[in-house]
Amino acid sequence: MEDNKNLEGQGQQNQEPNATTDEKEPTVEELMAQLAQERANSAKLQNDYNKASSEAANYRKQLKAKQTAEEQEEEAKREAEEEHKKYVKGLEDTIKMTNATNRYLALGMSGDMAKDTAQAELDGDMVKVTENMSKFKDASIKEAETEWLKSRPPVNAGQGEDEETDLFLKGFNG
Repeated sequence: MEDNKNLEGQGQQNQEPNATTDEKEPTVEELMAQLAQERANSAKLQNDYNKASSEAANYRKQLKAKQTAEEQEEEAKREAEEEHKKYVKGLEDTIKMTNATNRYLALGMSGDMAKDTAQAELDGDMVKVTENMSKFKDASIKEAETEWLKSRPPVNAGQGEDEETDLFLKGFNG
């Protein structure tokens, strides 16, 4: 009997390493079973979602049916007013953007920089507005310096040894 117990103990010891490798590496069948289970759960969740959506739609229809004509009219007016407010807000934003862009264009900024600066101003990003104004100022100064250098007459430096001597001065100097 003790021999049987020892054999069973050895058998259990031999099976344990196999059991750990089986746990670490699931078989293809186990993976397929897990995948099928996950797909079934996903399908169940999708069905539950569809059911909840259709119930919500039915409740909305029932609510509409129960509402009186006045309530329906009131709701329609409220929805129209919300749409109108969105439309007006969009127009106001467009006007603000156009005015800000025109202001920056009047300063002499390029079109892209003016739009970018105006958008930053409307978004409240004063760091970007300041950066763009600094870039514009630096570019304006550089352009003015270039124009000024072009408009200056050439510098006449030197003794003028190649030129004829002034006869008036030659008469005094001898």
